[in-house]
Amino acid sequence: VITTGIKNILVGGNAGLALTDADFNTAVGHSALATDTQGSKSTAIGFQSLTTQNFSTATDSHNTAVGYNAGLAVTTGTSNTLVGAHAGDAITTGADNVAIGSFALSAEDTTGRNIAIGRNSLLLANSTSGNANNVAVGYNTGASVTTGTKNVFIGSFCGDATDDGEENTAVGYGALTS
Repeated sequence: VITTGIKNILVGGNAGLALTDADFNTAVGHSALATDTQGSKSTAIGFQSLTTQNFSTATDSHNTAVGYNAGLAVTTGTSNTLVGAHAGDAITTGADNVAIGSFALSAEDTTGRNIAIGRNSLLLANSTSGNANNVAVGYNTGASVTTGTKNVFIGSFCGDATDDGEENTAVGYGALTS
């Protein structure tokens, strides 16, 4: 129950249910932003979008999740932009990620600075150290990347032959595929 929060918009069953001292949030959809207590400046639109985000201290999270289960597992990650069904749905503490398209960046949990645009883009990416800094644009682009970092793939099916490669650049349909 909001006690001291201001200027929040909550629409849907359990939307923003746990907010107490949070400001400037928008939650639209069943269980959108449901468990957060003190996170501010988040936008969650869609069934269970940002449902597990939960800051225990006042934090400007700047997360945006639009789509069914977008940002589903985000707990304390910040400045993520996740658009599409299941976009960034495994991110927990990762920050500064952009995922646009169904299942884009769907395995990454704790690292950040990834840009995945297109369905299944960076689908399996889950770097284990620092910021991954991967960029993938196109349908199924970089979908086989697991722990690889600092890669740039532009074009549908591009970069599918690498899983743990680093500092690769491939441009064009099917470039760097097996």
